Order: sequence, then C-alpha cells, then structure tokens
Amino acid sequence: MEATLITDLTYVEAPAAPVVSLPSLPPTVVQSGLKRSLLTGLFQLAEARLLWRFLRTPARVGEAIRYVEELKREYYGDLKPRKVARVAGRSYREYYEPGRPSAAYDAYVATTVNRAVPFRGDADTLNLVFLAITKKCPLACEHCFEWDALNQKEVLSRADIQDLVARFQARHVTQIFFSGGEPMLRVNDLVAVVEAARPGTDFWVITSGFNFTRENAGRLKRAGFTGVTISLDHHEPARHNAFRGSAQAYQNAVQAVAFAHEAGLVVNLSLCATAEFTTGTNLWAYAELARQLGVTFIQLLEPRAVGHYAGQAVDLSPAQLALLEDFYLKMNFASDYFSWPIVHYYGYHQRRMGCAGAADRFLYVDTDGDMHACPFCQKKSGSALCRTADDGFDAALASLKTRGCHPFSQAAL
Repeated sequence: MEATLITDLTYVEAPAAPVVSLPSLPPTVVQSGLKRSLLTGLFQLAEARLLWRFLRTPARVGEAIRYVEELKREYYGDLKPRKVARVAGRSYREYYEPGRPSAAYDAYVATTVNRAVPFRGDADTLNLVFLAITKKCPLACEHCFEWDALNQKEVLSRADIQDLVARFQARHVTQIFFSGGEPMLRVNDLVAVVEAARPGTDFWVITSGFNFTRENAGRLKRAGFTGVTISLDHHEPARHNAFRGSAQAYQNAVQAVAFAHEAGLVVNLSLCATAEFTTGTNLWAYAELARQLGVTFIQLLEPRAVGHYAGQAVDLSPAQLALLEDFYLKMNFASDYFSWPIVHYYGYHQRRMGCAGAADRFLYVDTDGDMHACPFCQKKSGSALCRTADDGFDAALASLKTRGCHPFSQAAL
C-alpha cells in the first residue's frame, strides 16, 4: 500500500468527541470469483499434498479425508465457505487458521490430521494460545476480563515470555495471540520474542490501537508478526470512546488499522457485541465501516459476566443471539457479501460443537503465567512457566483438559 493513503486519515477535534475522517483502504478479501476459485483450489491441492506427505498410504489418506470432511460438515453444516483474503502473499480463510503458504499452515494441517490418524508420535492437539504479557493498560474498558489484575506489578519478564513461546511451539502451536492489558506497551519485548522464535507459528497482537504507530507496525511486521486484532466496539466514535474509557480510543483504533495495512499485517476488528449495541442497524453499519477500512476479519464476541462485568446481567437475549447468527451467515455465505470482510463468530460454532478451549484446541495464559480454559473461564490449572526442574507443565495441561470449561462451555466465548 502507498503511504499516501495514510494522509487521508485526519482528525478534527469537536467539543464532545473527535470527528474522524476515515480513509478508504484497499480490500483484502478477494473480489474476483475466478481468483477466489483459483485460491480455493490451491488450498485443496496443498492439503492433498500434505496428507500424502504425512500419511504415505492411500488407506490412511482416505481415512484422514473422511475425518476432515466430517469436521467441516460439523463446523459449517451444509454451507460451503468460499471467501478468501490475500495479504502480503498469503491466502486466508478463517481467523483461527494460519495463512497459506507458510510453515504455520502446514503445521496446522498436521495437527488436525494427527487427531484422527496419528503419525508423529505425540498427542498434542493445541492449535492456538492466548498469551497475556502485561498487566498495564491506559484504558478502562467496560468489559475487561483482566480488570482485577490491571496495573498491578508485572510478573512476566521478557525471558519468561520467550520461554512460554518456546514451550508452546514445541507442542506444535500454530498461532499465538499476545494480549494484556495493552501489549503494545511492551512492543520492544514483542519484537525481541518473535525475532527469537522458530518458524511455524503465526504471531498476532491484540490491541486497542494504543502505541500502534506507523513505526511500531513496521517493526512488528519485520520481526515476523502476521496480524493485529484491533478492538473496535462501535461504529460511532463517541460510543466506542465511552466503552473504552478514553477520548482517543476510536482515533487510535482506526489509525492502527491504516498503519497495519501499510505494513502488510492482516487486520481483524474485534467487536464485543453488548446488549445495547446488538441491533441490525448497528451490525450493518459496523460491517460497512470494516469494509471501508479494508479489514480481513471481523470477530464477534459476546459479553461475559467476568472481570469488570462480574455480577452483572450482560448476556444477550435469544433474539439478539439470532441476530448475530443471521449477520454471521449472511456476511460469510450470501453472494452479495463475498467481497466484504470474513466474520468469525465462535459462539455460533460453540453452541453446536461444544467448547474447543481447555487445551483441546486452545487455552489462555494469564499475566502471572498461569493456564486457564479460555480468557473467560478463569480457574488456574497450574503454571506454564519453567522455573523448576519438575515444573508440572505437562500435568497442568492434562488437568486442564480433564476439567474442561466451567458453565460457559455451551455459551459463547
């Protein structure tokens, strides 16, 4: 992308809230039906080659194909995903799936296949880890699940974070999402940790946009980061600012999108769809904004009564859940929206397939280095840090798998 696009991003202060002049950024979701079909075919060809490389016999390959097809039917039903995005020479279909071609994508396919047709001598099934690296944050977000830990003394050193990354990479984890607090407060550590990591993992940072400057976006990309998840919880600047407790939150988020585009990072907008927000008007206005900003993904999160929301009645109504599901289905599978961002809505699939957290396919590591089923199912199952000769990491992982999630297991993540 040419840097001149960023000059279109201007801000005019108004008495109530900043008025943001939005840029129109190039789309990353493929517009051409022919190109979309070609890229889908390349995914299929790559998967076929990987299956043969891993399994080596027609019978085992056939068994794996049947498993993968059943998994797709369970995940998508009768729907056929067709949307593909292109960023920095790689193709993307799902937020929680690495882009292709890459070592991370190959490892992701390997872990999926190994669940059904073991071939590599281990039972590791983790695909991704959410890793909270800092307690510090300049915001006061309405829904923060780490509210009780915010701005306390830091526990994790850079060496600790490097150790955590290495431990999870050794278990074939193909995506690591750095969160906090605000992880961009530790941008120097992020760069150093990812530069030292081995190939085979896609790294993302989950940020409000704070400290996500043009320079820092470029540093993340050069270090080896794949993408950035930017929290944007309303299409109206004043409402997002109020939700985040900062008059600059909307400006920072939109500016971060532009800088990430310029650097060649994949962009995901993460929306906490509160009861107040969840109307058809708001959802489609948000989608139009995301389309204008050229983002690849929109992530829908449902509010949970943890952290700053603890003890509050924040669950969505059945009608609002149905509205989110309708939005997800139209955006991803209706032909009118093939050129719009790809929507990731974990709650839709979780209600049909059960929870994939608790070290089944993902887990959460908090700012003390302790493991949990997910960011919202916080009950410590032991430390992920290596600080003793017998640190109990494997036992803690096994315990997490056994205990599973708490009652949110059939709700949305």
